[in-house]
Amino acid sequence: MKLGKLIVAVILLISANTYAQDDAQRECDRMLFLAQQARIERNDYKESTLYMIKADSICGGLDEKNIKVLIASVRNTIAGVTDPAEKMAYCDTLERAYGEAEDAGVYNQADDLIRGANILQSSNPDRVKADQLFVRGIAAQGEKTHEGYVSYYYYNIYALYLAAPEAEKPALKKRMITVYFELSALIGKANMSAQTQETINQYFNAVVKTREDILPELKEFMSNFPQDPDVKKLSVINFMTLLEKKNITDAPEYIQLLDTLFKLDPNSVETLIKKGDVLMATGKTSDAIAAYKEARGKIEDDALKNELSYKIAHGQFKLGAYSAAYNTAMSVSGEFRGEALVIAGNSVGRNANNCGSGTLERKSNYVYAVQLLQQAQSLGANTGGSIGAFKANYPSTSDIFDNGSPSSVPLTCYGVSVNPKG
Repeated sequence: MKLGKLIVAVILLISANTYAQDDAQRECDRMLFLAQQARIERNDYKESTLYMIKADSICGGLDEKNIKVLIASVRNTIAGVTDPAEKMAYCDTLERAYGEAEDAGVYNQADDLIRGANILQSSNPDRVKADQLFVRGIAAQGEKTHEGYVSYYYYNIYALYLAAPEAEKPALKKRMITVYFELSALIGKANMSAQTQETINQYFNAVVKTREDILPELKEFMSNFPQDPDVKKLSVINFMTLLEKKNITDAPEYIQLLDTLFKLDPNSVETLIKKGDVLMATGKTSDAIAAYKEARGKIEDDALKNELSYKIAHGQFKLGAYSAAYNTAMSVSGEFRGEALVIAGNSVGRNANNCGSGTLERKSNYVYAVQLLQQAQSLGANTGGSIGAFKANYPSTSDIFDNGSPSSVPLTCYGVSVNPKG
């Protein structure tokens, strides 16, 4: 080929490439314009997203400004989508857009929590990536964290635990415990809802079962309670409730929590009741009764009064104060009526030989005890073997005959009369 012809061929090739590049740029600009038009003139974010995706392909990638536009368009589209499959597809698109921003070095870490939650709603969630985003995002947001992300974060750790090989589960369980206490403290400080605390409680309880799991981690968090009294009180109550549900109320940590709660709010009904429960469990029954009585004197709620009266009656029975236990138990109504009647019946039976002027009256106390226990049974209460034992002590035929075969015997200790034959 002659030099002149070669030069002409090169010029034509360059011109063709130039025209092709110009066409691609014009198409790129057109897609961006159509996306803007859909977004601004019609508020149609789904259409805007479609054009932005085409622009991304035609333009050979997007600059920082347009990557942000793409992300915003997809997020707005997701907010308006109701079909689960379609929503999941857009979540996939959003994560690809975030990935493109990250690769281009223009990703905004302020989106970490949004991105983490989006990953969990995508078709193939990268839970490790989501976890990293939640950790970084919550650390940055602190008490400003929206509580929905707290639930997402803890659920994701739970899901990681379930999917992990057995060899990795112990480390993830330990992490679940540590993060549980961290998030519980955050929930208190940020005044989040009880539902958020209950949500993480459910995942926690599904994995963490024993005191050996909980107590070592709890000790560290107990040494770093929030300084605000109200927040500190809430944290203490949450941890006490956790130990109560795990039946770990005999641990020194629980007693320490109770002591902290009592110092924070010594006169609250809730504190007095918890104090009474601990004192009762540790054998300090008289002190427990005093705490229950003090709490009962501060409330108007009938249901709670009945519960406290039942607890007082139970304590009195433990002390062998059967007359007092009977009187307290008979005052109980509502939900605790059946269990209170068990205490009343057993109190009458245990005290039978100390009530009455003669053998017939004393033995007739057992008849009354059985009547009370049978009432308790009709309310669904468990009476154990007391009914059979007390019936064995009923007045004999000769006891009744020797006293004139009465059909009714007054029981002076209780102000009732019974048929001695039962």
